[in-house]
Amino acid sequence: MWYVVQVYTGREEEIARQCRERVAKEGEEVFIPLAERMTKAGGERAVVKTKLFPGYVFIETDHVEDMYLRLKKIKAMTKLLKTGGEITPLYPEEEAYLKKLSGEGHVVRYSEGYLEGDRLVVTSGALKDYEGRIKKILRHKRLVVLEVPLLGRKVEVTLGLGVVEKR
Repeated sequence: MWYVVQVYTGREEEIARQCRERVAKEGEEVFIPLAERMTKAGGERAVVKTKLFPGYVFIETDHVEDMYLRLKKIKAMTKLLKTGGEITPLYPEEEAYLKKLSGEGHVVRYSEGYLEGDRLVVTSGALKDYEGRIKKILRHKRLVVLEVPLLGRKVEVTLGLGVVEKR
């Protein structure tokens, strides 16, 4: 099961590394979900990876109470998210949704599509079949805002999507 650990924004990689080295046991995975975006650097377009959920590290474990105690070895804020005072994993459908969206390596791949009137059609990438959950298209920045379920709430995340043409 996947659990979410709140950390200081900007220190996700450092804390994930410490968790992998000092806290995680065999069979447990510590990761930061990422999203690919298109950026322009020096006149050239390049794909970069950004954090899907800034300020959060994910841990896959079946022994959360033990993990809670082991996280105390990290000398930084590591707060397992709770609902109603109880440490709660992602709901199975949320975990399945994020796994399908991000695929192997926990990276949401850059997508491309086109606009047909007001309707977005995604032709390739991770957002194919997710058009209905897109809240906003930032066409000139090559970004979209997608609604993602997380611990019973809807969270908006920004993902990369190039709109190739308008028909």
